[in-house]
Amino acid sequence: MTGARQQVVEGPRVLPVVQYGPARYFADLLLGQFRDIENQHSFVDFDSEQGRLMCRRTGIVWCGECGMAVIISKAFEQQTLRCMQCMDWIVPSFTQ
Repeated sequence: MTGARQQVVEGPRVLPVVQYGPARYFADLLLGQFRDIENQHSFVDFDSEQGRLMCRRTGIVWCGECGMAVIISKAFEQQTLRCMQCMDWIVPSFTQ
């Protein structure tokens, strides 16, 4: 069996949108920021107090080993998952 080939696509990427309260934000997993859709100069860092709360409520978790951020469905909140980049274990911890 031949190895699978992965196609690399260059160009702009689409950022996921999350709702937090009345506002909608782009979730920039690469930069670790929520950016207000209405005012993209207004942002909240994931590593701030408000950002950590927003991450928990919107399902964003990151790997403690390599720092890769992902959005995980709350259906997986009781499961341990593997990071897709470094294969370390991630334990989501969501709050209502």
